[in-house]
This record gives sequence, C-alpha cells and structure tokens, in this order.
Amino acid sequence: AAGCTVPECWPKQVKHEGHTISVSDLWFIGHHMKKLSTRTGGIAKAEANGVQLTSGEFVPCDVVVGCIGFERSNYLCEALTGRNTVMTTNYLDKDMMYLADAEIDEGAFNSFFGSSVLEYGKFFTNVYVEGLKRGDQLGEQLWGSQTEAVKITERKWNQYINAGLKLIEADPTISKHAREQVENRTRHFWRTMPPQSFLEVNRKEWEELHTRLNGGVPVPKSQQL
Repeated sequence: AAGCTVPECWPKQVKHEGHTISVSDLWFIGHHMKKLSTRTGGIAKAEANGVQLTSGEFVPCDVVVGCIGFERSNYLCEALTGRNTVMTTNYLDKDMMYLADAEIDEGAFNSFFGSSVLEYGKFFTNVYVEGLKRGDQLGEQLWGSQTEAVKITERKWNQYINAGLKLIEADPTISKHAREQVENRTRHFWRTMPPQSFLEVNRKEWEELHTRLNGGVPVPKSQQL
C-alpha cells in the first residue's frame, strides 16, 4: 500500500542476517507521500551529479551519506577478561557473567522479554543471583557441561533466549522469577499505557508523521496511509 520496495527477505524473515531492524512508520509513510524511494544493491561509482548503482541504474543526488553498518564493542569484553568465548547462558566462567546486547536474529522476538535488552538483563541478573546462592546445584546448567560455548563475536539473541527457556523449564525458582517479571511488566503496562491509550497515542503519532512530512500542513485522513 505504501509503494515501497519490499525487502527480498520478507515474509520469511523480519530482516536480513546481521542487520538491525531497519524499517519504521516513517519509512512507510515517506514512500506513501512520495517523499522517499528505496533502491537495494551497492554503489558502483560516484559521479558529479549522482551515483551509478551496481544494477546499472543512475540515481541523481546532491548528497551521499554512507551507512555502512557498525561493529559491536564485544572486543572490550575480550580485552578485559582474556576470554573469547561465552556460554549461551551469558557466563564467561563460574560466577562471571557477561550481559551485553547481541546480534538480533530471527528468534529475538520469541521470548517473554521480547527484544528488550533491559528485560533480558533483569532476567539474567536473577539467574546470576541464583547461581551465587546455589552454584553447587545450578553450576553445570549455568557454566558447566550442560550449556554451550560460542564465540563472543558471534553471540545472537536466539542463543540466550533458548538457554533461558531451558533454565525456566528445569528450575522452579528461575521459572518463578520469569513469571513474576512478566506479571510486573503487565501490571506496569496496564497502569501506564492501557491498550486504548496505546492505540490513541499511536494514531496521534501516525497523523503527526504525515503532517511533518507534508511541511507542517495536516493531511486529511482519507489521504493518509
């Protein structure tokens, strides 16, 4: 409906491997209002008045902004600890946990903490405390033979989501922590942003995006995306 170029990985995947989520309401509305167009591929060469794409297409432009991705700062963990692998439970060693964001892969949205780094951190902080309390009982599951080591540079969300689900299934106390975390977040959501308010705020933001892209002039609802 927006007239945008659909990523070739859809609908099988939310995004390309190694990429963060890269589309938003602004992206869709921008296409709908003819303020934005998208091309995929690479730049073969830059010319005085535009760029030649690897597809052979010429795109006129005044400014080219390089968006070439980023490198996660996992090298810092290796430099500080001397370790280059981490358990999927986030343990580097006994009583030594590494909590940091990882690559968002396809499994990132299939957990009780969604794609929230904060919720992920809350859960594994509770896991860490339980490990301190009951290391003799939980050690093999947390940093021992019952978990798996991966390179720090290759950490993915799906790895510690699966590890978390196994811990929840295996240990009643960890399961209770997870359940209480979801219940607390649900109560907070209903208290601060119940569904009706959530919908109203999103509708308002949706209309505001159309207005901003239209030079501050409100766009009739019939012409909105």
